[in-house]
Amino acid sequence: MSNTDQNVKIIADKITTPENNKCNINTTTIISVDKCVINDDGQNKLIENNRNAENKIIYVEDEKLSVSSLSWRDLYPQVLASCISLLMVIQPGIHLAYSNNMLHHMPTINKEQFSWITSISVLCIPIGAILVGLVMDKIGRKNACLLTCFPLLASWTTVTISSSDNIYTCYAFRVLGGIGAGMTTVGLVYVSEISHSSYKQILLSLNSVFFSGGILISTCLADLEWKVINFSFVIFTIVNMVLIIIYLPESPIWILKFKSSEHIDKAKKAVKQIYPNDNQVFETEWRRLKSASDNTAGLDAQQPSFVEFVMSNPEGYKPIAILMALLLLQQLTGAYATISYALPILKSVVPAAYPPAVEIRSLAALGVVRFGSGLLACALSLRVGRKPLLVFSCTAMALSSALVAVAQRDRDALAVPWALCGVMLYMFGSSVGVLVFPWTLICELLPTPVRAVGSCAMVSYGYLIMFAALKVFPYVLAAVAVPNVFVAFGAVSASMALYVHFVVPETLGKSFREIEDYFKGPSAKTVRSSNTTMT
Repeated sequence: MSNTDQNVKIIADKITTPENNKCNINTTTIISVDKCVINDDGQNKLIENNRNAENKIIYVEDEKLSVSSLSWRDLYPQVLASCISLLMVIQPGIHLAYSNNMLHHMPTINKEQFSWITSISVLCIPIGAILVGLVMDKIGRKNACLLTCFPLLASWTTVTISSSDNIYTCYAFRVLGGIGAGMTTVGLVYVSEISHSSYKQILLSLNSVFFSGGILISTCLADLEWKVINFSFVIFTIVNMVLIIIYLPESPIWILKFKSSEHIDKAKKAVKQIYPNDNQVFETEWRRLKSASDNTAGLDAQQPSFVEFVMSNPEGYKPIAILMALLLLQQLTGAYATISYALPILKSVVPAAYPPAVEIRSLAALGVVRFGSGLLACALSLRVGRKPLLVFSCTAMALSSALVAVAQRDRDALAVPWALCGVMLYMFGSSVGVLVFPWTLICELLPTPVRAVGSCAMVSYGYLIMFAALKVFPYVLAAVAVPNVFVAFGAVSASMALYVHFVVPETLGKSFREIEDYFKGPSAKTVRSSNTTMT
């Protein structure tokens, strides 16, 4: 074999040896070699562009795994961690419906007191969301999840040890519950950071399922004794805390982003907890996260504030602008107002000649539809993107609103089934998209440097709009007939469908870097590609 052939073989061995290519998924090998020169001794030498005499091999890895699907054996650890973190989201659902339980067990409560009990928890949710947003980057996602359980535990303990006729302890219970409900925002942030990009949507959609489950639980326990109900939620919160301590790994993205380089082993251990069974998947995911961390390591020392980052970076201000408009449209569609004021709406739909049992059964049916359609949205999100589900949801709401408006024009007995059908379809349509995805898009669209604070700010913004909408809606309902209200709901729903179609980006299967590059524009991909070229 000639000297030239021997040198070529050495280079080929370096490229193909297993030590240098442990994970060959979506990996490109680049060798920067100018030419082969024969000197006077007849020996061949490789001359490189740089001043170093050694050959360098650069592995350029894409952020997204090329594996489009995982086996259940590889997937279940992140599913388990997601479910444990989202168990907290059951409690906002419980608190939303719990005002009915309090009205049932507090017969002496007046209208003003009941209005405060109903609304004060919603008003306190932004406080909890902002609070957890300020601390989760400092203490970590896991510790923030554990911290969230304390105000929730305090709320249930307060109402358990107090009598049902003490209105002031009931106010304290609702304030603590609202703060804790707002803090559960950390669950969405945590799930978005530990989940595989191909399954991120369905795992984030579990947020709506757990929230709907809380509403059902609260309704099912309404007939139990007052202290039994409250003590059962004390036990539930304690169990949730124990599960967080035992089973939840810390977010490796948070460790790499906000901790020093000496915590690399801790981050690698967290990734191993999420992908414990397949070493190839683990190695690929670890390389991806480590590469993304290294690319931004130089920026960490001079990390801008939330306002500075948002104002100066398109990947900051563009998604926030999109989300603000999306959350506003969500509330103006009447999706949450219809849930909170379902009984007055049903009383307007069902004529007085019908027995009251029809209204109660219809109310229960709405709860079942809400939960079932939430499960459907979760299942569909695995294969169907955000945009088509949101557009379908808005379109279904617009058509069902038209059905309610038309049927309500005719108040005879034949029109009643159609009006009820329209209300049920409206609830179904809202639950498969509008009530779910605007919240999950918050954690998907915002970039890592501002995801914690930005997510909580957006949730706070959304709940403040909700509070205003719920406060105004009774007066609107009294001043405007139900058919006209649903005409307005239908018009806003149709507008939201157009907005989603033309403005909101698709996130199905997209990694955080791909989403950031989308907002940065075409130049982002060019810059990133140029960084992979050896000079």
